[in-house]
Amino acid sequence: MSLRNVEIKAKVTDYDNICKIAEELSGKPAEIINQDDTFYIVNDGRLKLRTYKDSSATLVRYNRDDEGGPKLSNYELLDLDSVKAKVLDAMLRKSLGIRGRVIKERKLYMVDQTRIHIDTVHDLGQYMELEIVLKPDQTLEEGQAIAKDLQTKLGVKDEDLIACAYVDLLDKKNN
Repeated sequence: MSLRNVEIKAKVTDYDNICKIAEELSGKPAEIINQDDTFYIVNDGRLKLRTYKDSSATLVRYNRDDEGGPKLSNYELLDLDSVKAKVLDAMLRKSLGIRGRVIKERKLYMVDQTRIHIDTVHDLGQYMELEIVLKPDQTLEEGQAIAKDLQTKLGVKDEDLIACAYVDLLDKKNN
């Protein structure tokens, strides 16, 4: 089943302040999630295997335009136990090759249907991401309005928005 969300990603300029605001909006402390994403070389969109601390994983396939501001992302998820994740990773490495790896500590705050992520990305720095999970009957424009409202409340300036994925930023940094 294909899912949709609206996303905003931005460089964080004041980590402590944005975490404080996100916690106030959420009404509870962050859930800390350590993620290790392996991106594979694919012809269309992006494909990553996200591994968690307990070695379970989620295979994520998604398409999203690289543009600033709120953008639509179509995605599919497949949850895997640690054994299947290792086998699948080996198969994908052999058949597709690895594009890159993104390791991060994520602070997750929930605000209604929105996931606020405050990420500390290894070799990159601190970023904020909003994921507004669209309901089946919700329009892109409704999701964009929610994103812009939260962007304003979090004090994120338009000039801090980034258009691409962390793996793309790492590519640019390393090349």
